[in-house]
Amino acid sequence: MFNKDPKKINSNDSGIDFSKSEKISEYFKNYNTQLYSEITPGPVVGEELILFVDTKRLKNLIELQQEKLLIEIEKNTKIKLKNLNIQIHNNQQ
Repeated sequence: MFNKDPKKINSNDSGIDFSKSEKISEYFKNYNTQLYSEITPGPVVGEELILFVDTKRLKNLIELQQEKLLIEIEKNTKIKLKNLNIQIHNNQQ
């Protein structure tokens, strides 16, 4: 039988952790390097951080340094991530 009562939707079921996203954004803002100033951190979905970049060249560079970047983020923010999802801004595609 179907339940006719409405089911309450939990707004946090999407898997996006905004507290982690804010912490990582602050880290990128406070860390003064040319590379970090060109990266826009997005949300943390599960154990994956979404990063937005302006150019294909920068995307390739970050993919090459992905492990180093993950270690730096974990060391400075205490947030353990498994993967980076690097995307180019929509206006640059």
